[in-house]
Amino acid sequence: MFVCPECGGAQPVDGPCPADGTRVAAIGEDVLLGATIGAYRVARLLGIGGMGRVYKGVHPTIGSRVAIKVLSRECTDRRDLVERFFSEAKAVNLIRHESIVNVLDLAVLPDGRPYIIMEYLDGAPLASIVDHSVQRRMPIPLGGLARLAVEVLDALGAAHAKGIVHRDLKPDNIFVTPSGRPKVLDFGIAKLTEVGGGSTRTGSLLGTPHYMSPEQAAGKPVDHRTDIYAIGVILFECATGHKPFQADSLFDLLRKQVESPPPLPRSLRPDLSPGFEGLILTALAKSPDERFASAHAMSMALQHATSQLPPDQWTPIVGSGEHRAQPSGGWQPTPPASWARDGRSHARPSAQPPNQPLIGHQSTVSASSGQVQRQPAAQPSRKGLWFAVAAVAIVIGGIAAIAIATSSSKPEQVAANPPAPPPPVAPEPAKPAPNAPVTPGEADPLAEIDKHLEAELAQLPPDARKQLEAARQRIQRAGKQVKLAAPDAEDPDPAGPAVVKPAKPPPVAGWVVNQALQPPAGWNPKRVDVDRFIAFALAEARKAVPDAQLERIDAEGVMPDGHANLTLADFSIELRFVSPSRMKGDPSVPIGVEQKLECEFRIEGEAKSVRLYRVPTSCDKKARTVKAPKCTAKQIWQLSAGKGAPTGNVVADLSYYGSSTGGRVRWYLDIGEPGDKVFSHAFEDDDC
Repeated sequence: MFVCPECGGAQPVDGPCPADGTRVAAIGEDVLLGATIGAYRVARLLGIGGMGRVYKGVHPTIGSRVAIKVLSRECTDRRDLVERFFSEAKAVNLIRHESIVNVLDLAVLPDGRPYIIMEYLDGAPLASIVDHSVQRRMPIPLGGLARLAVEVLDALGAAHAKGIVHRDLKPDNIFVTPSGRPKVLDFGIAKLTEVGGGSTRTGSLLGTPHYMSPEQAAGKPVDHRTDIYAIGVILFECATGHKPFQADSLFDLLRKQVESPPPLPRSLRPDLSPGFEGLILTALAKSPDERFASAHAMSMALQHATSQLPPDQWTPIVGSGEHRAQPSGGWQPTPPASWARDGRSHARPSAQPPNQPLIGHQSTVSASSGQVQRQPAAQPSRKGLWFAVAAVAIVIGGIAAIAIATSSSKPEQVAANPPAPPPPVAPEPAKPAPNAPVTPGEADPLAEIDKHLEAELAQLPPDARKQLEAARQRIQRAGKQVKLAAPDAEDPDPAGPAVVKPAKPPPVAGWVVNQALQPPAGWNPKRVDVDRFIAFALAEARKAVPDAQLERIDAEGVMPDGHANLTLADFSIELRFVSPSRMKGDPSVPIGVEQKLECEFRIEGEAKSVRLYRVPTSCDKKARTVKAPKCTAKQIWQLSAGKGAPTGNVVADLSYYGSSTGGRVRWYLDIGEPGDKVFSHAFEDDDC
């Protein structure tokens, strides 16, 4: 018998299919080819894996296509594997997210084998796109990568909200459609913490070693932060073309995941920004407590870290692997507009660029997850590694390791004698984009993202808020993305005061415009008198907005004598202001009609610029204003020294604001990075 690979129609002789003209293929020993499963005819085999096979199914009447995953006879005899097989359908049905492959049905064949019917996808796994990028020496565009990752993080956030942890995220489990949409696959080993309890006890080893979190590699209990770690590995690999950890043996690979720090991504891709690098390293923290507290927190930080990438980095990643032409429609060579609006990515790509052949056709089930293998491309067999997994687990702790039949990178393929893959090649460094000034009337995306980060922080529980704030500060410490200086601003003289020429924007009636300010006389970014700058900023704020009220002060790099060195780690001094009159809105607009008010602006001093900028479409009517501080920076340092703060070669972060729930206005002095504080204390402004 022969079967048409397009429509699934069977016929007794070789030749073209009478329905569509496609050349039929011999069924051979696979009795499911040409058979009917549910409402679908089985047209062709898409892949073979350690747990079963995946077929293309076609509805005989309407022609709709599906992927049918059938568990193998050997696995059907094991109840735990059958339960894990069906857990994927349960997990996907619970989450119901557009970036997670949809499960349409599940049942059992007459011979007792379970099967799942899933949506059918065209495109390619992200793993193929990374391989294509390395082979072509064509680095993946960072903005396109960020778009893709934000949508994956949104899907993970939906899963985590249902108590579901994927636990096997990797580029093979992220499928990219021809339009650039990601689809997360293979929840087969997902831990459903709220549906029937956890599916894996402590000590079992499930997942793919290159992407395992340290706690997962050690056989310890895992939570949603193990997925955060895996996304960090994926971002590292996509950005640099290399996995963060490589080893000659599985034992050494797992040991590195648990003990060794990853290499710096910028050493492999020099055009990667410090902020993006800091984000990846935060996700790859060994301790779960030092990673992002949630998928949404990581998404916010990723949007912040990439908001100033140049246009050439926003070419979308599509299932063809070619990052040149843009699909017509929604994709633009800029950050999605919705990122600045609500901190989430809702922009969706439209169509595939013309004349871009797909890297490889694959079903909705991953090729290297132990569920299916890609065809017809071939790779060497690495099954032996999984025998090593069990041995390693026994050696490490005498724990029983359940090993899925999967490779640490790519599985055994059906075709024989595969060509040797080319050696990994580091991406060629791209030239960094020049610093872009903020022109009059132009929205400041960094300020907008900051505003949304503040809003997110205010809504999170205390522990999560602390971790997100810590992650954001680590990214900011790594280096700010863009210097928003006037076009004719000059670099500061290392030996003396910097000369910063103010821009001269035309006046805009009713509200402030983004502009550079003439710094105070004697301005030296290496020794900025913090109190003098505060007084300067208060005066400039009231020049721009007569009813301006102070909301908050943040100063970095403050020394014990009350001066700040802004040339250290791109430090800054920032004052936040609101306009009470602008909170009221336009009285002529009827009540019940939403008004997009703007009442917030900031004045910031950095090493290369002093600027005033508004926070677009932002007006927190509950913002608490404060009076000018009584205490000086030096006095707060003196109080801190009395509490045991070191006073030698040291700088601190100072903050001044009032609690939104009332209470007194306080100063906060912190020394050291979040999670590694040398000193931290709060003082009342009346203490001086």
